[in-house]
Amino acid sequence: MTNQAPQSPAYPLPTGQALSTAAHEALNAHTAAVARLGRVMAVVTAAAVRDILTDTDHDAPFDAAHAELVAAPDGSLHGTGRYWTADGTETSFTEAVGEHEAAMGVFGMNEWTPFLGYDNQKVWKPLVEELPARDGQKAYRFDLAKAAALPLD
Repeated sequence: MTNQAPQSPAYPLPTGQALSTAAHEALNAHTAAVARLGRVMAVVTAAAVRDILTDTDHDAPFDAAHAELVAAPDGSLHGTGRYWTADGTETSFTEAVGEHEAAMGVFGMNEWTPFLGYDNQKVWKPLVEELPARDGQKAYRFDLAKAAALPLD
């Protein structure tokens, strides 16, 4: 059997310039979306701590300044229920609101905090202080006030 030269391209493609433009636009949109996701989830994490400590009374005073987050093997962050007050006192949601409410609160918080991870660490890394590892996991002290001040857009 003899190979014959193709008579036309197997399929049409956009021009190189159109492909390059589309690729750059898509990458820029992805980068912006990942950064926004990080900002929004950092604010949501701060709101979740407030809600746990105030039983979702958004006007009630609360004393949390930092919360502990640990990194899972995939790099995503998770709340532990440990937090620090403004004067530096280390405590826990369990001590503040009771075991059942604390467990439910941390469970709810951890629906959102895993969206903080490797992809958007440029957003959340400036908000944390690294702590000694906890049960073999990286641990962080997350600044709630700085997180709450992030823009959503």
